[in-house]
Amino acid sequence: MRIGNYELAPSNQWCYQLYKVMDEGFDNSRSRYKTAADGRALKPLDCYPNDLGAAIRRAIEFNERDQVAIGSDESELLDAIIAMHEQVMELTKEME
Repeated sequence: MRIGNYELAPSNQWCYQLYKVMDEGFDNSRSRYKTAADGRALKPLDCYPNDLGAAIRRAIEFNERDQVAIGSDESELLDAIIAMHEQVMELTKEME
């Protein structure tokens, strides 16, 4: 499940792994990160106990921090956050 620039995947029966989706063209030959379905490298960040809600909240926090870090103005930041929350709502509907 991808939320913005982060992807969640079950790691095992006990946890969900959170990955940062690396930019297209990222040279994965040295680090050998896991590869997403679209071919982009996935850098492992953290593992969350078998609580999908906590993992999704963390992915949202990382995305929000990324927007602040790139110096988005307030309207761009708000638009990005609204789009991300809409994406999460769509994922929620698909899971029901």
